[in-house]
Amino acid sequence: MTIPDQGQTIYGKQVSELIGENVKVYADGTVTGTFPHVDGYSKFSSKKAEQSGNFFPFTLTKSGDTMTFIKNGTANKRNIAWESDNVFRITAPTDTFEVLVDGESVVKFNFRSATLKAE
Repeated sequence: MTIPDQGQTIYGKQVSELIGENVKVYADGTVTGTFPHVDGYSKFSSKKAEQSGNFFPFTLTKSGDTMTFIKNGTANKRNIAWESDNVFRITAPTDTFEVLVDGESVVKFNFRSATLKAE
């Protein structure tokens, strides 16, 4: 897993709009850095309530056929088509995420040490 370049666009937003240059992911899954509040991220979700907040873009380096996303212990997207560039919406610093590729855990994230900017 890598963090995309600041100039890259994912779902219609530049990475620099979604995260600060200081964002890092450590081996244990701890994410640090600044996450600005974003409004109107309509290509992230068709649901208006999910188009604002803090977002975390990442690129999977492990390829496969399907992915499952687990947020706070619950699989909210199961066996969706694999794609390298992805974005998670962080709703609280206590959020945890896990990504499975073809049923195998490839990365976990926690945001306890991140700075989530409010509206």
